[in-house]
Amino acid sequence: MKILIYSFNDKIGDGLQKVSFLQEIKRIYPDSHITYTTTNTTTLKDKLNPLVQDCIDEFIENNCITSSLKNLFKENKIFKNKYFDLIIDLQKVVIRTICLKKISHGKFFSPAAGLFFSDFKNVDNIKFKNLYIERFYFNILTVISKKNYPKIPEIKLPNIQKAKDLIHTIENHNIGIAPGAGDPIRCWDFDNYLLVAKLLKKKGYNIYFFLGPNEKQFLRKCEAEGFACPEWSNGELISKEIVFTMNLAKKMSLLLCNDGGTAWMFEFAGIKTLKIFGVTDEVKFARPGFCKTIQVKDYGFSDIKDFPVNTYMEILFNFIQKN
Repeated sequence: MKILIYSFNDKIGDGLQKVSFLQEIKRIYPDSHITYTTTNTTTLKDKLNPLVQDCIDEFIENNCITSSLKNLFKENKIFKNKYFDLIIDLQKVVIRTICLKKISHGKFFSPAAGLFFSDFKNVDNIKFKNLYIERFYFNILTVISKKNYPKIPEIKLPNIQKAKDLIHTIENHNIGIAPGAGDPIRCWDFDNYLLVAKLLKKKGYNIYFFLGPNEKQFLRKCEAEGFACPEWSNGELISKEIVFTMNLAKKMSLLLCNDGGTAWMFEFAGIKTLKIFGVTDEVKFARPGFCKTIQVKDYGFSDIKDFPVNTYMEILFNFIQKN
């Protein structure tokens, strides 16, 4: 059985949100050949590949499926002479869906236009609007496979023992802090996180800072205050592999963070986060069951940088007590 799965684009968070879905498709159709294709690029092909290397047999990026009207009348040479028993569309832009459906196939699923283009009927009225994105993907799978998923399966994470061996303290007293994000506008001030770390240390918690390559400027400050940065050694990153950080995450009980890639890594490793939001949408970017959110506008602040440490600490200790 040949399966084609289409997505527009995958950054780290987008890719992580699809991993459990892709692992489950391979479990349902173990003998299938799965091709994953994107209009642009996908982190599933490189940074996240260790999580899906047993699921995806082929990647096709830059596939010329766009929302441009002129593409409706063009032949897609990339897929010429290719046939798929099943095509699964993971997005809802109608023009892209029509372009995708022109590829030779047996059955076709798309959530676009209320499943208008789909060969599968939504007899149980499964929702495809106003959903957390992982639930959206598993609802697609429910319609296709007729299997129900009241709980989304956890990601199967490759074990990297050398990562776990870097942290020797007891997990339930370990708290991670990730002060970065891809866009600085999403970041609470680093000095605020440093103050939070000092206050938590006085309470007996072991604090670990998780710094990406763009946060190296914080490394010296952390080390000067006696806080470990387990991804770093002698001023260099030990590993840039996402699965390495996810294995480190398994040694934490909680991550304090902005809306950034590290938060996703922890949540998909099964670790809870306390995530502060300024300009981004907590409904879309918070994994249910794994993320406690602080939306600064709910506290009367328009700028994340103005959110006070004392209010943050009150929310944090209430969250710790309940968990």
